[in-house]
Amino acid sequence: MKIGFIGAGHVGFSLSKWINMKHNCVLGIYSRNIDDSIECAKFSISEYYKSLKDMVLNCDTLFLTVNDDSIKNVVDELISLNVKNKILIHTSGSLSSSVFKELNNDNDCYSIHPIYAFNNKYESYKGLDDIYFTLEGSSNHLDEIKNIFNNKIVVIDKDKKKKYHLACSMISNMVCGIVDIAEDMYKDIGINDSNIYMPLFMNNINNILNDGPLNSLTGPIIRNDIETVKGHIDNLENNELLVYKYLGLHLIEMSEKRNNNDYSKMKKILEEI
Repeated sequence: MKIGFIGAGHVGFSLSKWINMKHNCVLGIYSRNIDDSIECAKFSISEYYKSLKDMVLNCDTLFLTVNDDSIKNVVDELISLNVKNKILIHTSGSLSSSVFKELNNDNDCYSIHPIYAFNNKYESYKGLDDIYFTLEGSSNHLDEIKNIFNNKIVVIDKDKKKKYHLACSMISNMVCGIVDIAEDMYKDIGINDSNIYMPLFMNNINNILNDGPLNSLTGPIIRNDIETVKGHIDNLENNELLVYKYLGLHLIEMSEKRNNNDYSKMKKILEEI
């Protein structure tokens, strides 16, 4: 494969670097911002392209590592260049390979998504050996693509992409929101050192990894400690209260799977928030 990357953000930096380290098959980078192209090309040890047309001429595989809102614009540019006989791959988690449908049918089209959070364009590539990628699209080049990603590929249905991305957001982005709410509460009572409470968080993560979320559930809701939950509610307001309410109601559903306790009073308290 002769790979070109369109887009020089965190994902473009990380994937181009990682793939070139493994397979030495990334020819270059193209971005509308020439400075970004140059920087990413230097980082990934490849070349930078001044025009998308030049990249299309030289590469047989194109990775679109732009944000979701920009993918259609890139596809429109590829249409204007009459792109044929290429492997086209975008890295959006929520969009499927259907975004390429207006291109010529001679192309093989895919969406591939790393189940990973790219928070640093210079460092995130270091974690890619340990993650999985989801893939959907044409059957023609699956083995080649799997080889690029060390066979850590899970093939999914393209019609399930939005629900898949929602699950990724829940387990990643939204957890950040919950931790941020908790940290504000800690700070409000004078605890500013995360070393104090992070062992609790990490122990819970390890329990979930080892035993699953249902068997790892602890706390006042599964114990049916109504007065404790009332005390929590008294110390919540606005959006924090809504987060507690709806997560609490889900925890009741989980608790009912674990034991035969009557959670009707607990459920009523939460529903009345």
